[in-house]
Amino acid sequence: MKKFVASCLLSVVFLVCSCGQYTHKAARKAAEEYYTMLIEGNYQGFVDGYANAESLPEGYRSQLVDAVAQLMAGERMRNLTGVVATKDSLLEDSTAYVMLQLNYCDSTSEQIELPLILMEEGWRMK
Repeated sequence: MKKFVASCLLSVVFLVCSCGQYTHKAARKAAEEYYTMLIEGNYQGFVDGYANAESLPEGYRSQLVDAVAQLMAGERMRNLTGVVATKDSLLEDSTAYVMLQLNYCDSTSEQIELPLILMEEGWRMK
């Protein structure tokens, strides 16, 4: 009986750990996808990645897309060539903080933290 209980507990631990890994991977993947949209010039897609973006008034959403486009036209961001998720932290309230390494064409990089929230549609930016 003790062996049975121990094996059940061990199975539960493995299941919980594997689910956590999947959630970590999903949060990292979402963060990378949002910044890849920026690199590719898909500013509308980037803005749509914000939590509750669909409820924004169209005029405000359009202004956000324009603001993102202006940011990306700046000297530093124009040279952004890639993004890699390097680390993440998951909180119990379905929030994740993903560290992204932004790579530039001059071989420099910088790290930023992107907060995400888990919604029905998946991970969205806060």
